[in-house]
Amino acid sequence: MKISSLKSGDKVWSVGKYKMGNTTLSTVGVHPVAFKEVCDTYVIASWNGNPSKRFYANAVSKWRKEKPILINVGMGVYRLATRAEKEALKSA
Repeated sequence: MKISSLKSGDKVWSVGKYKMGNTTLSTVGVHPVAFKEVCDTYVIASWNGNPSKRFYANAVSKWRKEKPILINVGMGVYRLATRAEKEALKSA
């Protein structure tokens, strides 16, 4: 995703992988990002409802326009859906 393709008021999604406490389990988290202001080299956005701050091209490039589909693996662990799983959900 490029900064030039964004507009003020848009909503995109940030995806991150993190550990579940003091365990070896990893999960994927999806958080909304709402834009307040878009400039040439940075955006001012609110990530997951937190106060607004500046994000530069490196962070913006990892955000997604559409909300990713998560698959529950078990014990609170989620992963991103594969292409085949996305197609199966669309056709169902």
